[in-house]
Amino acid sequence: MSLQRKSFTGCWTCRIRHKKCDEATPICAVCRALEITCHYDRTKPDWIDGGQRQQDMANRVKVEIKRGSIRRRGRRRIQTIAQMIGDDSLSDHVMASSSSTSIPLSPESRHLNGERESSQRALQMSQVDCGTAVGIPTPDSSVSLSTRNSNHLLDLDVPSLSLSQDEREFALIMTYLDYVFPVLFPFYRPSILEGSRGWMLVLIMKNKGIYHTIISLASFFFSVVPMLAGSENKMCASMTSEELQKQADLAIKTVLRDSVELSKQEEQPLRESADLMGNVVQLLSFEIIIAPTQNWQMHLDAAIVLFEQIFQRYGMEGTYPSISKVLAQLSDGPLLDVSSDITLWTADQAAFRFFSAMLLVNDVISSTSLEQAPRFQKYHRYVLTNDHHNGHFPLQLEDFVGHENWVLLLIGKISALDAWKKEMKKSGALSMMQLVHRASDIEQRLRDGCAALDEPGYKSRMRLKPTNPLEFFLYKPVDTSAALTKIWAYAAHIYLHTVVSGWQPASDEVKDNVSKLIVAFKTLPSPALLRTLVWPFCIAGCLADTHQESSFRDMVASMGALQRFGTMQLALRIMEDVWSRREQIDRDTWDIATCLRCVGYRVLLV
Repeated sequence: MSLQRKSFTGCWTCRIRHKKCDEATPICAVCRALEITCHYDRTKPDWIDGGQRQQDMANRVKVEIKRGSIRRRGRRRIQTIAQMIGDDSLSDHVMASSSSTSIPLSPESRHLNGERESSQRALQMSQVDCGTAVGIPTPDSSVSLSTRNSNHLLDLDVPSLSLSQDEREFALIMTYLDYVFPVLFPFYRPSILEGSRGWMLVLIMKNKGIYHTIISLASFFFSVVPMLAGSENKMCASMTSEELQKQADLAIKTVLRDSVELSKQEEQPLRESADLMGNVVQLLSFEIIIAPTQNWQMHLDAAIVLFEQIFQRYGMEGTYPSISKVLAQLSDGPLLDVSSDITLWTADQAAFRFFSAMLLVNDVISSTSLEQAPRFQKYHRYVLTNDHHNGHFPLQLEDFVGHENWVLLLIGKISALDAWKKEMKKSGALSMMQLVHRASDIEQRLRDGCAALDEPGYKSRMRLKPTNPLEFFLYKPVDTSAALTKIWAYAAHIYLHTVVSGWQPASDEVKDNVSKLIVAFKTLPSPALLRTLVWPFCIAGCLADTHQESSFRDMVASMGALQRFGTMQLALRIMEDVWSRREQIDRDTWDIATCLRCVGYRVLLV
């Protein structure tokens, strides 16, 4: 054996120094996996010629190394998600152990430790009960959706779905589809040409986590929105609360088990990953609707990890993310265009689009409370775009939440500007000229967007879609796209003003936008739509004058029992707290983010 080979510390076969090899193992694991053999000095593979063939083989080995690294990171992330959702006792033990040792870590170990610490911080912020069951909520109480004990996840007793199950569960599912879902998402009305909402039934029957969560939501709906008046409703509430307890517990266990099973797979399949992401987003909605506490942060963090992992593995076109590429791989056939604005989606595709849209909205709104830029901001220009040509199928939020993309994107830019301002101010490097310059660009885009809504030729997506052949027989909902987009734009104006000028409720610009919002809220077709506008409602209410307080209280009261189904009561509680402090507020330090944590924790108002 030559001295040259003895001094070389990499793989003798591929000549890459990615792993030290001793004389007993002169071939690295990657070369062995590629079935490349090294015969030492006796025989040398014909491609080891010091030329292009050897370089090509070295590149091939590097690609395999990168793929293996991605697979390992994917498994670690799924395992982290399982911890974030269901087991913080183990995390506490890991944290205690790590704090008591001072062993130097390798770069890879430090990266994994950083991911663990991130999930541990999220778990520490979640002040939940120690029990494994989900508490039964009442109108004046809350329920925790965190299951702490996951030592026997693989032995969870989650019943399989079959037609022999209690018919009451199927009745609750249909109730959810017919009544609860339209209340939660009144603007999501895919046409029959797009496959309608049939994907939901398919998803419910094949996905046990969604199945149990939806039954829980339907049960809770009946416990807070009475179907009958008087004493009879107490019996109904008792029955539905019992069902909620059972189904919510099963939903948590199912998601935990799915997380563990997915983490064990060498390659995280796209459909299983997308299903798990949908489960977690559904749990996030469940958490917010039933018990709006700070526990929403760990569900959002877990869903974000899954979303990014799906795009990194299945949705990249070069260096750019593409939701169209993900959607294409979720179908066994090509994407079917019915027209320029209509595509027939499969159940998996429709579900991924819906949950992705909800996650993107939650990410932007949460950033206003967390005082940080939206974590999906790098995806916005590719996923929330108007470019429908050349095989692109972006998300149009108007189809899901009623308002246009541009206004949510600008709210995300304002929250990023707020985070930048606070960071610069903390370091003593804040430039007011630069702050005003950045804010002016956002303000102009807000004004231009509102002006476009008032143009005679403006048409919403509802009007641009092909005529539904059954429209003559069905109730046609009112087109509220322009009104809803303006509501979000007015609230964005107020948010931007507080970021630049501080807390100035008496300024003409703030007063004008608050007045516009009050008029816009009161002219909605139904008070029930306020449930979807909690964030702009709270922003306007916090900066309202004393004589405007009663208007906000009256609008909440007009929602009836529906005000308890979601975060509206939490928003009113925030507003009342701000009103009570009106004379003591420090106008230089108080802002929107301060309002959104004045109840003792950061809130997500969706």
